[in-house]
Amino acid sequence: MTKIKVKDLAFSYDNEKNAVNNVSFEIKAGSYTTIIGHNGSGKSTIAKLLIGLLEANNGDIFIDNMKLSEETVYDIRNKVGIVFQNPDNQFIGSTVADDIAFGLENHQIPSYQMQEIIETYASKVNMLKFLNNEPTKLSGGQKQRVAIAGVLAMQPEIIIFDESTSMLDPQGKQEINALIQEIHEKSNMTIISITHDIEEVANSDYVIVMDKGNIVMEGTPDTVLLHEDELIKLQLDIPFSLKLIHHLTKEGIQISPQVDIRKVVDTLCQLNSNK
Repeated sequence: MTKIKVKDLAFSYDNEKNAVNNVSFEIKAGSYTTIIGHNGSGKSTIAKLLIGLLEANNGDIFIDNMKLSEETVYDIRNKVGIVFQNPDNQFIGSTVADDIAFGLENHQIPSYQMQEIIETYASKVNMLKFLNNEPTKLSGGQKQRVAIAGVLAMQPEIIIFDESTSMLDPQGKQEINALIQEIHEKSNMTIISITHDIEEVANSDYVIVMDKGNIVMEGTPDTVLLHEDELIKLQLDIPFSLKLIHHLTKEGIQISPQVDIRKVVDTLCQLNSNK
């Protein structure tokens, strides 16, 4: 079932050059879609258009067959949560618990229900023991976990991660990517991740590649990541595990179908990063 439909979407910041140029795509309910591209490709503009923070110059956006407009924007925002690049921009409360509660208060959740909800979602992101801490004193990865808990607590049908790992160190990035994957596996939520992290792309269901406001490639990760030369021209890359597979194949080395070489390499990389 189609959850999001975008048709002929166009947007310009200066009314001269389109940041998004007549883009069309569909996203299935419950899927995990990554939108990738170099800086200036238009991918973050797409995120802002989807939740009505920017108004399109042309084209239509449909969420559950509801057309985004001035009349429907708040109904659509009730369905969509977004985690931004810099979690500091999302913090409102003086403690982690207060920050998670902020969205609940806006949704008029009765106060007697809040504590259980706060603890439930803090636990889901492994931040339960930090509820009384000041958000600004947490690590980058912990801050993003709090931001994600605040969004999850409002139980959106769609969650958008807008470059949510780009400011994190390798360990923090790995933790948040693992959390996004866990959310995908354990919920029916539709996930869109705006990213340039090619390792995250490999774990998604579907990939949309953007360049200069246009969709230049789309498909499953296994299909898109085969186009190594094209991705490099777009200043992107492919995961090291796939580079190894391609190299072994070129050298005529056969890999047993029973061996998932990608998992083997990813595990080795993870063990090395934890040393």
